[in-house]
Amino acid sequence: MSKIQLPEAELVRRTFIVKEVDLPPHVRMTKRSLLRWFALSSGLISEQESRQTVLDVLDALLYFHLSKKTTPSTKEIQSYIREKTQEEISEKLLRYHLKRLLDLNFLVRDKQSYKFNPAPNADPNDLVASFNYWISQGVHSSTKNIENALGDLTKTYL
Repeated sequence: MSKIQLPEAELVRRTFIVKEVDLPPHVRMTKRSLLRWFALSSGLISEQESRQTVLDVLDALLYFHLSKKTTPSTKEIQSYIREKTQEEISEKLLRYHLKRLLDLNFLVRDKQSYKFNPAPNADPNDLVASFNYWISQGVHSSTKNIENALGDLTKTYL
């Protein structure tokens, strides 16, 4: 049985998943719990997620970007994760997680390396500004379009 695609499906540019998640003080106590919270609230993982790979990828990207001030390649990210977790991550799985961040425009690829996409006119290390520009702005724009469509839809029933 084949799936029927909605005619409007071709209009989709990006998908944002933003979850309203409480941020209690104990979550702020460790880097790992903040990574989990960020990944959960930004839709990178689900509530039932048992795999931690995306957290390792985020950790590596943040380490290279903020601590080392470099843009890592996939090999460098794999090496960092291997050293930190004593586990291998396949290049295919790594590229899957990187692509998810690339699709959100929160990450960009520069030749063979990856970096957080800086917001225009902001400090390249200001990830909050980057998130606000590339993610929040998209969510806000989508919300406005939904409001406009709902307003138009309401008028069709009057």
